Amino acid sequence: MKKVLPILVLLAFAAFCYQLIVTFFITEHKINYSLIANDQKHYTISEKYKKDGSIHHYSFLITTQNKKKTYAVSIEEDFNKQERVITDVKHYKKNNLECIFPIYKRNRTYDVSCLLDGKQVSSAYLLEQKNEDYSFIARKFAEEGYEEIYYTTNTPATSEENLLVSYDYIPENYTFAIWNYRGIYILSSEGIENKTFLNDDYYENKLSMGVGKYYVTVNTDDEEEKLNYYQLIVYNLVDGGKTVVDVDISQDSYFNGVSDNMLYITDPKEEKQYVLDPSKKEFKELKKPREISNSKLKKASNDFFSSPKVDSLRVSNKKIKKLYDTEDIRKNGDDYYFKTEDGKIYRVIQEDYQHPIMICQFDNIKEWQVHDGGVSFIVGDTLYLYTDIYGLKPILKNSEFQYNSKNIYYFVRGE
Repeated sequence: MKKVLPILVLLAFAAFCYQLIVTFFITEHKINYSLIANDQKHYTISEKYKKDGSIHHYSFLITTQNKKKTYAVSIEEDFNKQERVITDVKHYKKNNLECIFPIYKRNRTYDVSCLLDGKQVSSAYLLEQKNEDYSFIARKFAEEGYEEIYYTTNTPATSEENLLVSYDYIPENYTFAIWNYRGIYILSSEGIENKTFLNDDYYENKLSMGVGKYYVTVNTDDEEEKLNYYQLIVYNLVDGGKTVVDVDISQDSYFNGVSDNMLYITDPKEEKQYVLDPSKKEFKELKKPREISNSKLKKASNDFFSSPKVDSLRVSNKKIKKLYDTEDIRKNGDDYYFKTEDGKIYRVIQEDYQHPIMICQFDNIKEWQVHDGGVSFIVGDTLYLYTDIYGLKPILKNSEFQYNSKNIYYFVRGE
């Protein structure tokens, strides 16, 4: 017994040290494992974990035993960085719709993953299409603790500031900024505020941009009387703070884009480029100009000052272009998103290009953004947001969107 006790203490200490290392130093893992579900179906699971700030993100590719069907799933949950977090998989089929419902450690449940005619579609799309087979399967999932919010589609909107806002559809940690020609409406689940920055209307809004948690715009008042702009207005969308940064740039100036939460501004008239750090309220000239592509800095071309160089936020991906005939591709974290000519938006998880998830389909999607764990876009007079937790929801209706949608909104996710 005397010999066993030191061994047990040593094992306990080793386990403690291992957990300490995992907690403070391990930020990601990727493993493959097999699972026999309670209904005796066999699955192979590719599990990928990554910690980004305070967010714990897991993604899974769940493949059936015959490898004919693959389901992609993405969730946010803190499992103390554990591996093999899927403990069971529920499976239901109705006509040409087939869905699985993963069960996780701690008996946690999240969203479903479905195949419609053998192709992955989101539950949001099935709800939008009022798919009757999905309604049947949803009742089955409800028995497993499926959240009611996924099925709530008729929450009444509130009329404020000439907008129709669906506050219940705005995730608690998301904030929207809507340009209203003299400033911005700030929308959150708590309500709406009207922040006025200008005395005169600025319709086209070419001189505003979201920079992380900040919204930056140029003071364009007295534009006709003065040759230069002298102020940048920096508004913190998270805590509501506002500051003014003094500048001296020509009215030919434009915003190149954002990289590492820094805003790059070019004055072609003076052949100068500047960078703004909104967190420090610092504005300085760069010795060498830089171009921005998908938020990444690169060496400027020799004709940099001859024509505008504005970041399109698109990424290049040869496989997506070849398979789906589109170059309208975005990236958020490790996932790719792309939009096709017929108005479908897809998501690719773990670079599984053969099995993208169709999130939604609308005619005439405008101003779509992908960042901060969300996909947002305008259709007609309505602004939509898609997240893994809330699904696809109409956030607000604004009649101005039908006439002017260019750079008219921005959203940010707080901690």
